[in-house]
Amino acid sequence: MRLVNLRGGSKPEVQMAPLIDIVFLLLIFYAVTTQFVTDERLKLKLPEAKTAESEGVGQEEMPPEVKVAADGTVWIHDVIVPEGELESQMRALVERSSDKAIILKGDREADYGVVVKVLDTAREVGATMIQMSAQRPPEEE
Repeated sequence: MRLVNLRGGSKPEVQMAPLIDIVFLLLIFYAVTTQFVTDERLKLKLPEAKTAESEGVGQEEMPPEVKVAADGTVWIHDVIVPEGELESQMRALVERSSDKAIILKGDREADYGVVVKVLDTAREVGATMIQMSAQRPPEEE
């Protein structure tokens, strides 16, 4: 093993190649281990409506979404909300929203009673604007 005399005239230097290798390894590690959360975990089949409007493009702050799945589970921020915590979660959601608005997305196979319960809870906790989400039917040629 060769020892370097630190008292000599040469200055210590940082070698860039190993540093770049480590940064790339960290980048790959985070890219592989990060779980990308999308709506694919909860595939909703929205009901069709001829008068459905497209989502606003370029809006700075979209209202938070509350989703009701076909099996009756309620999702807020892609997390299942137990029935007992629905009111408190909705209250926190509405209070954080600047215009007290929410978007309610219900699967077309969802129990109508669950959708109405979520809608009623949203009104109870102070939501002033509740948007019901639907999709346009496919255009026939």
